[in-house]
Amino acid sequence: MTYRKTWFDYVLWVVYAGICVMLLAYLGNSVYTLYVGAPLAKLGTFLPFPILICLYTGIRFLSQTIRKKYHVSAHAAAMTESLVVSVSFVFGLILRLKDGQIMSAAYGYAPVFEPGEYYELAVVRAGADSPALAHGLSDLFVRALRVVFSFLGNSMEAAMLFQIFLQMIALLFAYLAVRKAAGRFAACAVLIPLAFFNVFIRKIYLIDPECMLLAVWFAGLCLVLGFVKASLAGRKGLGGFVQAVFVGFVLGCLCYLDLSALFLLPFLAGLFTGKMGEEGSRKRLAGYLLLTMAGIAAGFFFAIGIDASVSGIGFYQGLMCWIGPYTGLGSGGRIFGVIRTEFFFFALLFLPASFLGFEFIRGGREQDFTLWLLPCILLSPVFLIDFSVVGLDGVVLFFWCVLAALGLKNAALGGQAEVLREKIEEINAAAAPIPVISEPVAAAPEKKPRFLENPLPLPKKHVKREMDYDYEVAEADMHYQVEITSGDDFEL
Repeated sequence: MTYRKTWFDYVLWVVYAGICVMLLAYLGNSVYTLYVGAPLAKLGTFLPFPILICLYTGIRFLSQTIRKKYHVSAHAAAMTESLVVSVSFVFGLILRLKDGQIMSAAYGYAPVFEPGEYYELAVVRAGADSPALAHGLSDLFVRALRVVFSFLGNSMEAAMLFQIFLQMIALLFAYLAVRKAAGRFAACAVLIPLAFFNVFIRKIYLIDPECMLLAVWFAGLCLVLGFVKASLAGRKGLGGFVQAVFVGFVLGCLCYLDLSALFLLPFLAGLFTGKMGEEGSRKRLAGYLLLTMAGIAAGFFFAIGIDASVSGIGFYQGLMCWIGPYTGLGSGGRIFGVIRTEFFFFALLFLPASFLGFEFIRGGREQDFTLWLLPCILLSPVFLIDFSVVGLDGVVLFFWCVLAALGLKNAALGGQAEVLREKIEEINAAAAPIPVISEPVAAAPEKKPRFLENPLPLPKKHVKREMDYDYEVAEADMHYQVEITSGDDFEL
């Protein structure tokens, strides 16, 4: 999908560029301090920026040079996408199963490892039942894990299998969401780090609801982006309004599970900034947005009411219990605790994501990444402070993966019109010039046109003839006027 550039996008670009500068400076300072030494650490702060400029210009020049000589067909692109998706899911699953087996064995051999409070709450014990948790997603995770334990037994292997299952579901929805909004190149570029990098794989080691949060979050994102894309395409009739209410109701239920689902709402701005189809209407899209917001409120209060009814308490008390886990959040500060020592991964993340700062200036009025800027900016404080119940590390890393993929896509595949124009100029320059005849050439004698003979018989020439009759009338009989007497009434 493409989106129109508005004045607000310039504000987002300034903020986003500042965040990129801050993250690159921290990354350069940390790498220089770790591998070179602290006395010259300030020099490392400026090291990523010349690398960024050289990398961006090199990718632009190399991609344009290749695209002038070669053309990738749609069939080849589809086959490459299928290969990347298959490898990511198959080998990503194998890698997680292998690491999960090793880690579960380590839990069994070393009793110093603690499985976590959620594991203890989910353990199935005879004649005992764990109390319901106030946080919706945490309670859902414990109940689902308890169901797994009831079939597979209380073991770390079963818990990790459940975490791996949730991660594979999250991978599927993440791929579908990015595929809908940013195309196959960005979807494949996002799927690779999600499937193979240790930053995401190690989340299966700790038994907590973060993997379930990722699965639920990406499913909601896929639903919202599908709704926005269908609405921009010009979906009419009752189905569009029903879909708007349904999407809002689901988002309201997700907000009940975890308040971080509110960060899905900025994607609804695509209803007004996205490029519409021929049958699109802004009035209809405004109606969709109002119905979606009404559905969010209905879904949220419906979930609160169901929770209060099951718990046997009043609606207001149930609402206060829901608010409880969110009070006091943000007190645990962590200065770039998400990055830790994964400098190579974050260099691969932040450098391509910074390409968008150049592409925003170089691009035209329609771009494919502006819708992702606002959610990423709103979630970037997670690098500094944790303001969630479960943890939004995976969500914020996903957004930066998407922006890195879009930055690489725009740098490598952007400027199609420029490449086409240069191709035309090269073809015109390589074409042989038309020779100019300087000496006069004698005019060739004109030839009379030769016609085909008419196979039909030609008409004879008209000869004027005088008509004559054999019977002659005397002049005395040449009277045709009958005299009428006065009073004649023409009766016999």
